[in-house]
Amino acid sequence: MGYYDEAGSVDQYMQMCEGYDGAPLYNVLRRNLPKGSSLLELGCGPGFDIAELQADYQIMGSDLSLEFLSRCRERFPELAFEQLDAVTIATQKQFDCVYSNKVLQHLRMHELEASLLRQQQMLNEQGYVAHSFWLGDKEEEMMGLYFLYHEKAALLAMIGRYFDVIDTYEYGEFENGDSLFVVAQKR
Repeated sequence: MGYYDEAGSVDQYMQMCEGYDGAPLYNVLRRNLPKGSSLLELGCGPGFDIAELQADYQIMGSDLSLEFLSRCRERFPELAFEQLDAVTIATQKQFDCVYSNKVLQHLRMHELEASLLRQQQMLNEQGYVAHSFWLGDKEEEMMGLYFLYHEKAALLAMIGRYFDVIDTYEYGEFENGDSLFVVAQKR
């Protein structure tokens, strides 16, 4: 059983995220993704981003954690949620955008590459990806979770194998410049 599968850990995570303001990311997304677009959120967690983005987009949430999905289904009964792995994304549905906020950081490089390829396949023509990442040059494990930090140029080059990068936003979550939000469009 993983960290995000236990109710106590999910409560701890939610408490840690209390006060998080994703408005700058949402603004970058809104200036690139047309209102009304269909959006799959990979790793929706407790639904913090869904609460803000559902006014502009047709959202389907997903997470690997049944605990998070249960809480989201209770909080947003009008929305669809699926249990999806961020690498294989085993759904037949197509979307205008695949979005994640600090989710793909848990993937090793070969898994991230497989995820990007799968995202490209499941997007509608000229669809978008919009993801946030930690910047740096290390990998670490905490509380049984794997974290991969990326050098900006190398990350953009990897994304560029599958998509045209159209917008980036560098910001600080814990330290100035520790995070990058990338919006890219399917070729």
